[in-house]
Amino acid sequence: MLLAAVALSQAIAPIAPISGADGDPCEESQVERANLEVFDLQAQATLADLGAADLSVASRTVGVSPDQRRIAILVTRANPEQNAYCQRLLLLDRDGQEEPLEVDRGGEFIRDDYPLREFSSILAGWSRPNAPIFSPDGTRIAYLKRVDGSTQVWIAYPAGDRPSHRATSMPDDVDWFAWSEDGAGLIVQTRPEIRIRAEAIADEAASGFLFDERFSPQIADRPLPVGDLSPSFSFVALESATVRPATDAERDQVVRPRGRDIPEQARLFAAADNGALAWTESERSDRLISPTRLSVMRPGGETLVCSSSHGCDNIRGLWWSDDGASLVVLRASGWANSGTSLLRWTLEEAQPEILVETDDVLVGCILSARELLCGREGSSQPRRLVAIDIDTSEERVIFDPNPHLRGARFGEVRRLRFRNSFGTESFADLVLPPEHRDGQTHPLVVVQYNSEGFLRGGTGDEVPIHPLANRGFAVLSFDRPSFTPGALEARSAEELRRINRTDWMDRRSVQSSLETAVALAIETGTIDPERMGISGFSDGGSTVQWALINSDLFRVASMGSCCEDLYSFPTAAGPGFTRFVRSMGYQHFEPGAEEYWQPLSLILNVDRVPAPILIQAADSEYEGGLDVVETFSHRGRPIELFVFPNETHIKWQPAHRLAMYERVTDWFEFWLRNRMDCDPAKAAQYRRWQTMAGAPQEDKLTCLPSAMSGP
Repeated sequence: MLLAAVALSQAIAPIAPISGADGDPCEESQVERANLEVFDLQAQATLADLGAADLSVASRTVGVSPDQRRIAILVTRANPEQNAYCQRLLLLDRDGQEEPLEVDRGGEFIRDDYPLREFSSILAGWSRPNAPIFSPDGTRIAYLKRVDGSTQVWIAYPAGDRPSHRATSMPDDVDWFAWSEDGAGLIVQTRPEIRIRAEAIADEAASGFLFDERFSPQIADRPLPVGDLSPSFSFVALESATVRPATDAERDQVVRPRGRDIPEQARLFAAADNGALAWTESERSDRLISPTRLSVMRPGGETLVCSSSHGCDNIRGLWWSDDGASLVVLRASGWANSGTSLLRWTLEEAQPEILVETDDVLVGCILSARELLCGREGSSQPRRLVAIDIDTSEERVIFDPNPHLRGARFGEVRRLRFRNSFGTESFADLVLPPEHRDGQTHPLVVVQYNSEGFLRGGTGDEVPIHPLANRGFAVLSFDRPSFTPGALEARSAEELRRINRTDWMDRRSVQSSLETAVALAIETGTIDPERMGISGFSDGGSTVQWALINSDLFRVASMGSCCEDLYSFPTAAGPGFTRFVRSMGYQHFEPGAEEYWQPLSLILNVDRVPAPILIQAADSEYEGGLDVVETFSHRGRPIELFVFPNETHIKWQPAHRLAMYERVTDWFEFWLRNRMDCDPAKAAQYRRWQTMAGAPQEDKLTCLPSAMSGP
């Protein structure tokens, strides 16, 4: 979202520890319901992940032993009851002939961080990339582990003859690391500047903080560190535990150097041991958004080029085979880039050939022994570790972290492909209840704004798609369309933002795709058009706002963040954010602002929005919607706000996720199906909802078992 903005997650500031019951979260989380038939809320909340759950994290998932026979992988499973994560380091037999061996467990959830505008480091709700790495001799496995609030490198032993132990004791969190060539030490990357800048801010407290662009009130009540953060590299000798600055050559083992033959403008690159090179670059250097081409340089210096028109655009990964004779290419492909293609380019050929084409996604891949090891997931298939032979394209499953779901019932998924009124390719996935029969119609819930991989709940994973389908809803997983043709002409990020915000062009394009997708879903004959609801998170929240104001499609709405509007929105985000949005044409507080906001503002259109709105927001950003909540409440419009403590934009605590799943399910059941949970503990919830304007009368309500128990 251009206003990720409001992507206001926790920053580098004191963070309360995750609360929950004592004990080992793995003991509870490994109690699996054998032969689970219904994929319900509990099943989704406790889904095991290989690598980062977020599909946008492109780092590798596994470590492979030097002899290519063993695989190390970290498996994470949420435990909502304890509000903690079970984290296990497993050793896998590559051939799948042996049961996985647990070589370590435990540690706190390691949250990633990211820069946001001028802010140096904002804590995210997803996990930091953390693929284990074998030592050069294969006798040890190094990985990141967080204990007592400190992320360090730990070492485990594949033979299982020694307990795991902490290998580094750096004063700052370790971001990443590499083994030395002889295995005698580790080269670690840290960012001491985060600590140094936070300490400098703390020193200002005695005299008061100047309220300047370092503030984002939603995130913290003090300034946040700003500016670029230069990483620091250190060498840690394992036997003596001594630490010294890393040499340039040692640093290059952690951060791959580009190499003199790789163009400066290259986006992705890969180098083979025989001197062969590959890289991607824009075809239009005068455009911010441009198709890309793939270049391959043979060892002798000859360069071959594959253009976007020949299927070499939207590349997500490059790997050379051990002998340097073949390049493996992973790219997004198909209609609106909704599919995945795997290509192989041998140096004897002028162009690559297609090995695999699928609607599934492949993530966290690594090439090993002529097999591409990836996490693979599809619309109704959670992530598994697979091996794809780059010579034959044959695939085999190495490890399934969720074996108890193999018998679970999932409804039919129909992919809808279309163009919106701007000519932009778009798609959506219509998920039907497992018990759907010809002629049946169902209430519809729209979930967006990404629809790829296993359909959990769109971006932010807040509205559980398959559990809703299992309760009798049809769910439209709507993928946000790409840029309009006019936006593709932008020469800079600032120009792109201005084009998108001129006459709200981007919002109109999204609404056009949404209306087309809903119309196509209705045409299938499976949807009751009088019972449709919409949900949204982040940029998707703005989609909800626009849809409620500019159409009459939806009877009820749910939002995971709120709201892009006149007053609270900019002030809660701080002066830096206000300056940022004004640079793209937003108006706040100046004359004419209300006219500018008329198409999107819930405040200005309160009387046009009868739909009840549920908001489940993080404590780091709920302030941005207080003007909307107060306006709707004062005018008697149905609205309810829940605030989750110690949370980020994308919420990370297991108990909170499960609570959101359950409440949003109750919300849509109540407003679209006149159903309520029989649990007496929820009596107060339903008393509140029944007092809201337009709520179903008590004699029209049906009491049914809890959403936690399936249909």
